[in-house]
This record gives sequence, C-alpha cells and structure tokens, in this order.
Amino acid sequence: MRVYYDSLGDTLRLTAGKYPDKIAVVNYGESRFTYCELNERVNKLANTFREMGISKGDKVAYLFFNCSQFLEVHYAVAKTGAVGVPLNFRLIGKELSYQLNNSDAVCIVYGPEFVETVNSIRHEIPNIKYYICDGDGDDSTLIYEKVIASGSPDEPNVDVTLYDDFIIMYTSGTTGLPKGTVLTHKNNFLGNIEIALDYRFKRSDILQIVPPLYHLASLTFSGMALILGQTLIIHKQVNPQEMLQAIPDEKITFSWGPGTLWNMLINYPDFEKYDVSSVRLIINGGMTMPSELRQKVLDKFPNAELGDTYGLTETSVGVSILPPEDALRKSASVGVPLVFSDVRIFNDHGEELPPNVVGEIVSAGNFMKGYYKNEKATAEAIKKGWFCTGDLGMKDEEGFIYLVDRKKDMISTGGENVYSKEVEDVIYGYPDVLEVAIIGTPDEKWGEVVTAVIVPKTGKAIVEEDFIKYCRSNMASYKCPKIIKFTESIPKNPSGKILKRELREIYANA
Repeated sequence: MRVYYDSLGDTLRLTAGKYPDKIAVVNYGESRFTYCELNERVNKLANTFREMGISKGDKVAYLFFNCSQFLEVHYAVAKTGAVGVPLNFRLIGKELSYQLNNSDAVCIVYGPEFVETVNSIRHEIPNIKYYICDGDGDDSTLIYEKVIASGSPDEPNVDVTLYDDFIIMYTSGTTGLPKGTVLTHKNNFLGNIEIALDYRFKRSDILQIVPPLYHLASLTFSGMALILGQTLIIHKQVNPQEMLQAIPDEKITFSWGPGTLWNMLINYPDFEKYDVSSVRLIINGGMTMPSELRQKVLDKFPNAELGDTYGLTETSVGVSILPPEDALRKSASVGVPLVFSDVRIFNDHGEELPPNVVGEIVSAGNFMKGYYKNEKATAEAIKKGWFCTGDLGMKDEEGFIYLVDRKKDMISTGGENVYSKEVEDVIYGYPDVLEVAIIGTPDEKWGEVVTAVIVPKTGKAIVEEDFIKYCRSNMASYKCPKIIKFTESIPKNPSGKILKRELREIYANA
C-alpha cells in the first residue's frame, strides 16, 4: 500500500481515511456519496482499468455532464498513473474525434447522453480500445457500474509521482484548433493548494459547482474540496432556479462562476424567494466583472464576500487573485499573484515594464509542462522560464494587475488602439444593458471601427440616440461604438467566455 503523498490520487485516499462518513459529493437532487464510498468506487474503477491493460501513461478520455462519475474517472486515472483527457460535452462529433486522436486516447468513458455521438465517430477513432458507458451498451461497450463492481476496493499499488503527466486539457479553441495542455500531478496539486490558501477556505465549507467540470476552474475547486474534506454539491447543467434552490437545501457557503452566470442569476425573476444567507464567498472567474455588477451581486448576497480570480488552463488555472477585502477598492483589477505564481508585465522584447504601462502579462511558477505533440506552440508560449499569456495588462504601484485586453481583441481604428474591455466597462454602466461585447469590424476608412453587440435587459428597449450620448459623455470619441447591434444572445464557450471570434465572423460586413 502506498504510504506517501505524491499524486492527486493520494489526496482522496488520505481524506477518506480521516473523514470516511462525511458526505463528499452530492449530485444535486439525486445521489450522494461519503468519502469512504467515493474512494472505494474510485479504487474499484482504477483496479479494473489496470486489469483491462490500461497502464501508466495511457490516455483515458471522459465525457460527462457534471456528475460524481466524472470525478470518479478523474481520480481513478490518477491512481492508475494514466493520463486523463476531460472532454467538452458541447463538442460535436468531428471535434471530439480530433481531440481523441490528437491525445492518443485508448479508452473513453461517457454518460448515457452521449451514446449516439460516440457511436457516430467510432470509425474515426481507431486508437480507442475500450468504450465504457454509464448506461446501456452493446457487445462492444462495457457498462460503467459493472466495471466498478468487478474491481477490487483495495488501493492500487502504482508508483505515481508529482512530476508525472496527469491530464491533457484542450484549450477553448477561440482561434484555430484546440491545443492539448499537459498538466502534471504537481500542477494540479499546487493549483488546489493555492486556491485553498489564498481564499482561506474552511473544512466546513459546502461548495457549489455549476460551471462544467471539464473546465479547469471547476476541477480545481473540486480537487481543493476533496483535499480539505469539504462537501461538493454538483449541478448537472446551468439552471438558475436549481442553483438558487440548492443554496438553502444544502446550506451552501461557496459558489463560483463567470460574470455572465452571476448576471443571469441576480436577474432571475424569483431571486428574492430564495434564502441565500448561507453563502459566505462568491468567486468570479473567466472574465472580469464590471464594478456595477460587482456591487449588485454583493447586494443580492448580503452575507457574502466577493473575490476574483484570473488564470488560464495553461497556468493550472490560477495567475492572480483579487482578495474580497479589495473587491470594491480595486474593482477594475484582477488582483495580485497567487501564492505559487510570479507575474510580470513585459514589452515585446521581453523586458519588464514599469507600473501603469501596458504590456503582455507573463507568469512564472505553476504553469503547464507544454502543449501535447506541439513543440512549436510550446516554444512560442514558454520563453526563458515565463509563460506568455497573450493578455495585455499592467500593474499599479501596489502591484495589483489590470487585465486590459487580449492581444487579438485590441482594436486599431484610425491609428488609435482601443481596448475592448475598457469600452465594455463603460457600457455596462448603462442601466438597460444586460450583456455587451466590443469587437472591431473592417472599415475602408478607419481600418477597423468599434462595434458594440448588445443584449438589452428583458423588457427594455435601448434608444440608440440616448445610448450614443451616454457613450460620448463617458469616453473619448474614438472609443465610442460606431456600429451598434442588438441581439437576444451572445455566443459563449462552456466556461462563459464570450466568443469574439464568432462575433467578428457574424458582423464582419456590419
């Protein structure tokens, strides 16, 4: 039996030994498992993996809506020494087959909702030897619960170290084909610990997980919870009513999500019917939150503090934290570096810039091993020990980081650079705006013009003339939108980030 603490699998083993009867995971409205039960199911799955011939370094893909089974596979992979490939459940067949082939996966484990999708691409994924479905299957498909039932509950005796590869997570793919980000056990372990330290989590906290588990932030919060011995409340998909109902039902103390989720939640018509007094901490991640929205969230959750986190998949989720005590004082900032991160602002020559000068945000510390089978992209991203985020930002005199824009989202209009986030922050102050995205669209005279894509609040009609007057009174004329498009929704990826590439394609001839 392993007696040391050297992989993510060991964290679950140790917690289960300390708190065997505590509830570890709740599939909201459905099943719940104690730490002892969860660890035993993970062991059985890991041992069956080994009996099937899946060994250290083999790639195992998993495709589920949010559920405890996702975590079971994730930790079974860790205990086996295999490498996990969490898959985005919103992908279509050809996108899934690309990631399965690119990652060299030999096994795929999936929920019943994806039987048709997986069956439709079987002929495209010849490397897959094992299909395991949590539901009915045919002669070529193993049944998930039978696979677990056939395994030994003993701890797998596999030599797995912190420096071994643990997961390959594919980037959102906002431009080009997604790249497989290789993260080690050490990356994940440090990511879990720094979140626990910097946000001062307690063992008694009850965490609500709504954004997808294949998103590294949800996975990191879950990993942190299982290290500390907390309870996870998992929602299958985003549903504002269920999310609000779960708070009093389960006495939830923490919830996280992108600003788009919080905007949707606090504007839910029946919000006031729910008792949200148990929530003590809310974290915004995936996008910056305008100060007006920040205050509204705090008003709606009277006992909660609000923090922010900024990071990327490649940085094992975290780069910086905006502590709750600075949430309003530094509302435009994404905070200070996390405990295991060093963050600087570089110019195009790799030289550090002084305070209040915009450059590229780079990070050293807990970042990826590299992109899977992509040495060129790895070399472009990691330079002289620094991970180059591709984000434009600056630091103030106190060391707080400000995210200005993505390099590719900066708009060049008539020789002036316009940072889309700056314009968005102003527009979010307009009372009838629910969501906005600022993009550049081609223009013969100016090169690009500032274009605003706006979702009005329900039941509100924005008068364009009044809106333009508001913009002109709050920012320089060259930053003001020249084109305004109203729409019912803005495309986003599963983590809630607005897909500006899609918007630029839609409105290219605006």
